[in-house]
Amino acid sequence: MSQQRYEGSHHLQDNSAHVLQHSDGEQPVYSTDNMEMVQPVNLSQGLSAASSIDRSVGETSYLRHRQHSGATESDLSNKQPSINSSADHDFHANNQSGIPGPNRGIGDGANSPDGWPGGPHMLAGRRRALAKRRFWLWLLHFIKVVFLTIVIILLLVAVGIPVSDNGVPQPGDYSKMQFNWQTDPRSYLSPMNSSFTDYNILLDAHLHTTYSDGVLSPKQVVEYAMANGFNAIIVTDHQTVSGSIAAREYAEENYSDKITVITGMEYTCCRIHMNFIGINESVPVSPPSPSDDELRSVIDKVHSMGGLVIVNHIPWSNATLMPWDEPRLPDNPSREQLLDWGVDGFEVVNQNTFDLRSYQFVQQHSDKLIALTGSDMHYPGSSYAWTTINATNHTAEAIMDEIRNRRTSFLLDASGTRPVQDPPYKNAYFKYAPWGLVGDYFYGYADRYRGQYSFQGTFCQNQIVDVHHRMIGWFFLWLLISIAILEILYWFFRWLILLLVHWVRSRFFKSTPN
Repeated sequence: MSQQRYEGSHHLQDNSAHVLQHSDGEQPVYSTDNMEMVQPVNLSQGLSAASSIDRSVGETSYLRHRQHSGATESDLSNKQPSINSSADHDFHANNQSGIPGPNRGIGDGANSPDGWPGGPHMLAGRRRALAKRRFWLWLLHFIKVVFLTIVIILLLVAVGIPVSDNGVPQPGDYSKMQFNWQTDPRSYLSPMNSSFTDYNILLDAHLHTTYSDGVLSPKQVVEYAMANGFNAIIVTDHQTVSGSIAAREYAEENYSDKITVITGMEYTCCRIHMNFIGINESVPVSPPSPSDDELRSVIDKVHSMGGLVIVNHIPWSNATLMPWDEPRLPDNPSREQLLDWGVDGFEVVNQNTFDLRSYQFVQQHSDKLIALTGSDMHYPGSSYAWTTINATNHTAEAIMDEIRNRRTSFLLDASGTRPVQDPPYKNAYFKYAPWGLVGDYFYGYADRYRGQYSFQGTFCQNQIVDVHHRMIGWFFLWLLISIAILEILYWFFRWLILLLVHWVRSRFFKSTPN
């Protein structure tokens, strides 16, 4: 064994490249020239060998250093330090030869001229470089995640907003609605005119179908009206009489003894809404904002067709529309102007709104003006008012004759009738609603005001878009914070899982020595 140790020491002196590693049990000794295993050394026996090798290496390294520096042989003999001097030995052995001393291990320091690892400052530098590299890699990863998130958000906006505007079907499947109840308002209501107690017609003078912006078909409108106590209706779709003609045909074929349908249309523009009743063909649409003369002309045309002109929902038309701070229908003619232009009457109840001023105006001009009520039904709901008429029979002609002669009153229930039915959901709504909700969400970052629709392809006000820049800024700030938190949580739980796996392996899967 001593011979083997000597050979190992001699080999180190020649090549400065042997390594001794000490640990529990026996460890092999390797040569860095060819990583050849020299000889296993037992720890208890190898301490003296390591000491002997260190002394030999220290001497050899010192001699080489002095020779390179030009020292004479006598100088070497006089100045050679004692190998038992630990301070000198450690200094020269550790800093000149590059061979680890008794208290140093390989990899503890900087590289020496012969390629061996050196002092602790180099290990710290490597750690700093590794930490710096990891930081830049993480920052690049974070930027990629943020960039991809923003791209996804832009795609959601590009798809969600158009779908929200045009692509999501109505949630309710109104085509499947049935109205299997019967309301009798005469059983609990009295006419507005207390002397008008004898009547046989309950009329709704303002309804819409799927021929314009209503949700019920003409067939359903007829059945809805009967369920809510009406035995006469005037169907008034926007800009067309087609819906009223379809409803009349259905009623005549199926309920001729129960309900009468009078044809008509709602003339709709940005100045006024008027019902043209008792006509069988549509009146051509005028410009979105017609002049006074154009309005007079269209009123005269309806009269020439044998119809009546009823001005609709003045409170709704004159209601202030924000953010423009102007009436919903700008430049809405006054009641006095309309009377001068030749209108026949006013809608004094629209849905559950009682227009007291129009009612009083009609009373002041009772020899010229008619008072009618209308549900303005677009979606089925409660009924609030019924125009009462005492006609000689239930034909459209007899009813229109009483209206022309201004012999009407009405019942009013401001609470509305029951029951009220909701339609079942459409399957198509659930299919596209998620995209619509995405669009609605992003619409929340801006207020878009389009104004009142003219029913002629335009709007009555200029569009206003108010973008909430601060809200958008906060959105992106919260987005960055959320991504950072998710990254931290990811690495924390990853470390936690690895720690748990390591503990489980060390606790339950201990390796046994051979």
